[in-house]
Amino acid sequence: MGEGKIDIESKDGSISVEKGEIIVKNPINKGEYAIISPASKGSLFINGKKVNSPTTVKEEDKIEFKEENILAKREISFTYNEDKTEGYISINYLKGINYTLKDLKESKNLTLDIDEKEGEYPPIVTKREIQEELLKAGITFGIDEEALELITKNRKTEKVLIAKGIKVKPPIDDKIRLFFENEKKSYDSESQEQIDYRNFNPITSVKANELIAEIIKGENGVDGKNIFSKTIFGKAKKNIAFSTGYGARLKDNLIYSTIDGKPKFDKNTFLVEPIYILNKDVTIATGNIKFPSNVEINGKVNEGMKVISGGSVLVKGGAFSAEIEAKSSSKILGNIVDSTIKVGGTNLVKANRIKYLKILEEDLKVLSTNTKYIKANNLVKKGITDGIIIKSLIETKLKSINKTLIKIISVSMQDNCCNSEVVILIKEKLLGLGPSRIKDVSELDDIAYKIKEELEELEKDVIVLSDLTIEYAQESTINVLGNIHITGKGLFTTNLDASESIVFDYENSVCRGGYLKAGKLIKASTIGSESGVITSLEVEKSGEIYANIAYHNTTFIIGNKKYILDKPSKDIHVYIEKDGSLAVDKLLL
Repeated sequence: MGEGKIDIESKDGSISVEKGEIIVKNPINKGEYAIISPASKGSLFINGKKVNSPTTVKEEDKIEFKEENILAKREISFTYNEDKTEGYISINYLKGINYTLKDLKESKNLTLDIDEKEGEYPPIVTKREIQEELLKAGITFGIDEEALELITKNRKTEKVLIAKGIKVKPPIDDKIRLFFENEKKSYDSESQEQIDYRNFNPITSVKANELIAEIIKGENGVDGKNIFSKTIFGKAKKNIAFSTGYGARLKDNLIYSTIDGKPKFDKNTFLVEPIYILNKDVTIATGNIKFPSNVEINGKVNEGMKVISGGSVLVKGGAFSAEIEAKSSSKILGNIVDSTIKVGGTNLVKANRIKYLKILEEDLKVLSTNTKYIKANNLVKKGITDGIIIKSLIETKLKSINKTLIKIISVSMQDNCCNSEVVILIKEKLLGLGPSRIKDVSELDDIAYKIKEELEELEKDVIVLSDLTIEYAQESTINVLGNIHITGKGLFTTNLDASESIVFDYENSVCRGGYLKAGKLIKASTIGSESGVITSLEVEKSGEIYANIAYHNTTFIIGNKKYILDKPSKDIHVYIEKDGSLAVDKLLL
C-alpha cells in the first residue's frame, strides 16, 4: 500500500504597510510574487536601486522608502519706487510639509500612498538676518530702524517701507508775471507754463513809468540720494531769455514803461508801442488816420474815411462806408455797415502768397501727370510738342490755373516781389502763349522746384495770427489772418474770410446771407432765414463746420465738396469722412 500525498494550496505573495514598515510575503506553491508601485511623493528603493515603476518583490529584498519632506522657509523680496528713493520689504512665511507612508492592507498589487501633514512655520526673521538681506540687495542708505524692529515681531510683512532716500527737489523755473493782457497767450512752446496769466489786469494802455511786468526768479533743483547710496542729480531751472525794447526798461527784475502807450510782449521782448487815441469820430474834419502803431478811436469811422494802423485798432462806435486796416489783433464795437476791414497787414499778403503758390504747386503736378499720360498713350498726332499739349490742357481741362497765376502776380506785387523767379517763369512759360514755348514737360518740374524754394523762404517768416472781434456787420467785406469772433447780433449779407476760424460767441447771433470762408473751423449759431436767403459757409478740406440752426439754401463747402441744405435743420456738423466723402450730420428742425 503506497504512502499518501498532501496537496498544498497555492497562494500569491503579498505586500502590506504597517506603522510605516513595508512587509512582503513570498507566494506559496505556484502563487505569484507580489508587485509594488512607488508613491506619488517620496522615493522607493529596492536593494539600493531607486524604483519608478511597478516592480516584483520578495521577502529577501531590501525595501526602503525615503520620505521627501518640505522644510519650512521664508521668502524675502524687495520692491522699489521709480527713482529708487523708497524700498519696500515683503516676507512670506511658508509652513513645512511632512509626508509619511499610509498603513495599507495586504495586497498582491500594492501602490504606496502617503499621508500629507502640515508642519510648523519657520521662526520669525531676526534683525541681523534682515540686515544681511538688505546688504545682499545693495540697500545701504535710509534704513528705517523702527521698521526693522516691527518686522521682527510680526509674521505679516507685506510691502513695508524699509528704507527711504532723499528725493530730488525739482527746479522752480523763472516766470514772468504780466500786468497787462498780452495779445499772444504764449511766446514759444517751452515757455507756456512760465507766464502767470491769472494776475492779468485788463489794461490796454499804460502811462510812462508804470509797472508792466515782473521777472520772478526760480531756483535750481537740489540733488537727492537713493537707497543704494547713489546721488540723483537735480535739474537746472529754465531761465527766461528776454529783453526790453522800445518804451520799456528793466530795474531789479521789474519791467517799467518809459512812454505812454500799449504794452506788449513779443518774441521775448517787452515793448511799449505808441498809441494814437482819438476821442471823437473820424470825419473829413479829422482826416484819414494813418499811424505806425496802435490806434484807439472813441467814436465811429464815418463814410469815405480810412483808418490804417501798423498795430492794433480799437473802434468803439462802429464803421460806416469806411475802410479799416490793422496789422495786429483788433476790435470794432458797434455796427459795421458797407465797410471793408482787413486785419493782418503785410503778414496777410505773405499768407496769400503762400496759399496761391501751394495751389499752383498742386496744379502743376496734375498738368505734368496728364501731359505724360497723353504722350505715353499716343493720344495726339506726331509732331505735337509738349508745350502745345500743356497749353491745350490749360485752356480746356485746367482753366482755373490762369486765375491762380494772376493772383500770384497780384499778391507778389503787393509784397514788393514782382520780380521773383516764380513770377518771371509764370509770365514766360504759363500765361498766354507762354506754354507753347515749353519744349519738354520736365520744365514744369523746374517751375515747381522754384515754387518750393520760394515757399521755404516765405515760411521762414513767422506769421503772427491776428484776431478780429466784431459785434455786427452788414453788407461789408472782412478779411483776417487769424480768427474772427462775432460777439453781438451777427451778420447780414457780409463776406468774411479768416485763415483760421470764424466763431459766433453769442448764442443768439444770426448770419443771413453772405459768404463765410475759414481755414479750419466755422462755428455758427443761426444761419440763413425762413425765407431761404442764400448763405454759404466754406472751410478747407481738413476743416469742420458747426451750426446750431440752418435754413434751406444754406450751402456748406469743404475743399471741393459742396452740400446745399434743402430743409431747415439743427445740430449740424459738416466734415470729411476718412474715405474722402462729405458727411453732414443734422436733425430736422
